[in-house]
Amino acid sequence: MKTFFPGPLADHARNLMRSLGYGEQRTRQGQISYIKRLGGDRFPHYHAYVEDTNGGMQVNLHLDQKEASYSGTSMHSGEYEGPAVEEEMRRITYFVKGQSSGTPTQSVQTPAPSRPAPVSKFFQ
Repeated sequence: MKTFFPGPLADHARNLMRSLGYGEQRTRQGQISYIKRLGGDRFPHYHAYVEDTNGGMQVNLHLDQKEASYSGTSMHSGEYEGPAVEEEMRRITYFVKGQSSGTPTQSVQTPAPSRPAPVSKFFQ
């Protein structure tokens, strides 16, 4: 899901993404993207490619469900639309627009997805 935020922005795209809880990641080719884990594991996580463009920024967001399945490829189980991606983009939009308008906003936390209870809890 792509969204463009026109400038002027309150801060650099890197700082805005970090304020939203995203960590910077650099590929072997030098491309920078941002990752936000949904729990303690590496996956699932939100993955955003961000470009500073014409004084604004473009965010290309998707949800990586798992690691690449085939060695030597970057293909993975990614969701580029759907309720989870739309909700995260709304959260990013609310934060970026709030920062740019001078309206005080707080970093909005995304709740971790609920995990099923261990089987042993059902049989106690």
